[in-house]
Amino acid sequence: MIRKLLLLLTFFCLTASAQDTPNARQAKRVFNTAWNHIYGQEGVKFNYKLNILSLYKEEGYSCNKGKKSISEHKNTIIYDDGDLKHIVRTNKKIVELHDPKVNKKDEKLQMFKFEPDSYNYAIAKDPEGLLVTLEAKPGTKVKMKKIIALLTPGNYYPKKLRIKVSLFWATITFSNFQAGNIDDNLFIFPKEKYANYKIIDER
Repeated sequence: MIRKLLLLLTFFCLTASAQDTPNARQAKRVFNTAWNHIYGQEGVKFNYKLNILSLYKEEGYSCNKGKKSISEHKNTIIYDDGDLKHIVRTNKKIVELHDPKVNKKDEKLQMFKFEPDSYNYAIAKDPEGLLVTLEAKPGTKVKMKKIIALLTPGNYYPKKLRIKVSLFWATITFSNFQAGNIDDNLFIFPKEKYANYKIIDER
């Protein structure tokens, strides 16, 4: 879930008039830097807490570098080396094998589809850092109506993201954020560790 939400925030575009303002130019530069931290080839890792309307809550760990990723939350650990995804269900002692490319075809992700030209954005100072705000342009049919990103001044690491999808808000809070120096060995599935787990091939 956390990786899907983060993939929504890939790039920001404004209307021609808004792009000419100093505020908009700064917002673009700052958020592009934050985006490069998350999706740059050097990789990133962090802890997170996800809250959707206080009805769904999740917390865990995520690390990604290019097409590779590893994440962990309650009873679930996911190793994705870009070619094969291992989903470990620790409570059931099973390991599921998945094709990571299949997720790209998931129709549910259309709800979170990001259309850069459908938004305006701006930046402002906040007592906790820098606030980048995106709002859907009037008349656009995007599902995500508003995105608010709280960033750390200086390095522009994300501290909190709030995303309004239709009528509900999803909030992601980050901690222990580290960009760069990510070892590729982190994404290798440790099969010896789960030698006694049942393997289920879902490909």
